[in-house]
Amino acid sequence: MPTDIATDASLLERLKSAAERGVSAAERRQQRLSFVYANLPRNSDMTRHQVEKALERLDAMEGRG
Repeated sequence: MPTDIATDASLLERLKSAAERGVSAAERRQQRLSFVYANLPRNSDMTRHQVEKALERLDAMEGRG
């Protein structure tokens, strides 16, 4: 097992910057949409747009903007 693994310093800096910045509400919505859509059964005929609309309806029902 190698013990001389090094991580690129610029990658570490970008990761640190992203962690400090946080995730916007729009980015969180897109991540949620992608997660739900990717986890649909393979034989699902639901489109990404339909998933987005379903999540919007769910958010409205639960009082999330």
